[in-house]
Amino acid sequence: MGRLFGTDGVRVDLNKSLDPAFFSSLSSSICESFGENALFLIGRDIRFGGDIILHAVLSGLLSSGCRAYYAGLVTTPALQYNVKMDGGFDGGIMITASHNPPNYNGIKVIDSDGIEIPRSKEEEIEQLFFSSKVKRFKSSSIEFDVPKYYGAIERYVDAVVSQVDDELTRSRGLTVLLDAANSVGSIALPQIIRRLGGKVISLNGHLDPSFPGREPEPTPETLKLTSKIIGHAGADFGIAVDGDADRSIFIDELGTVQWGDRTATVLAPFIKQKHPELPPRVYTGISSSSFMEEILKQKGISVIWMKVGSVDISRRLKAEGGLMGFEENGGIMYPPHHYVRDAGMAVALMMELLSMERAKASELYSVYPRTYSIKTKYPLESRDME
Repeated sequence: MGRLFGTDGVRVDLNKSLDPAFFSSLSSSICESFGENALFLIGRDIRFGGDIILHAVLSGLLSSGCRAYYAGLVTTPALQYNVKMDGGFDGGIMITASHNPPNYNGIKVIDSDGIEIPRSKEEEIEQLFFSSKVKRFKSSSIEFDVPKYYGAIERYVDAVVSQVDDELTRSRGLTVLLDAANSVGSIALPQIIRRLGGKVISLNGHLDPSFPGREPEPTPETLKLTSKIIGHAGADFGIAVDGDADRSIFIDELGTVQWGDRTATVLAPFIKQKHPELPPRVYTGISSSSFMEEILKQKGISVIWMKVGSVDISRRLKAEGGLMGFEENGGIMYPPHHYVRDAGMAVALMMELLSMERAKASELYSVYPRTYSIKTKYPLESRDME
């Protein structure tokens, strides 16, 4: 049996193929897995092909006996929050390729708890897809209406803001440079920053599916221009997000790009102080640097190492409890709000921490040793494993 799901959803290269029938059949399999009459919340980012995939997804869901609401252009964390908190949804589908290059698009499948579905459910959907064992309903029994779901971003922003001391952040009045990668992060994050008393300097803030400002993935290479601008703009810090605004990479006021595991090392002790009732441990993939384990141990925080993949980290964090989950590439998971990667929640926490410490961003990071890591890929010969 083939594999459809990667570490984070299903993605296709639009330069090679965009087959609506594929997404329709896949969505029928998703419907079959969730069960007849299941209700889904659908959202999308700004990527090319999003409308085509949207209609294909809806055709697959509805023709197989499921129902859907459409939230429009949203961030993945906003969609996940609304699936979890609304109470009426059995699941969600986010049309996005997240951090991948502009020529990619795809879907993420969300469970009723707002977290992406576990690996076991991915495998069930794949079995249904490749076996073609999916029901198709007569038109007389299909729910054709797809109502608009209004206020998803507003509810999400309210929830994020409620997690921090907004009086404290307003008293500091931070200036934040936001690099939104020309996608949906520009819809949600400016509202959060301004609600917390911050001033927004927008970079790559207009919606454009070609991602003209930079590649969707925020890395030291793609953020060279962003880091140069910060000092000239007079920002207290910068945040750069990926295409669906679940990942976030911070840049201090000196223009230094701070990788995700360094940010987690800064935030974890703060979260421990903020929520002493939470178990003093964090969860991360083996791609994170080992330096932060030594530092966090000194703060009374243990590190649980896991295989790479945000879904596995999120689900174990929910099952066992902890201060946070994180990835070195910028995924920050804050349990009091939600167990998923969330750039909006990350920027709110950073604003609260900087306001409490009355410190510069570079000062927060400077207490930890500067380390260096190299990430690369090696081609491996494919072989079947018995």
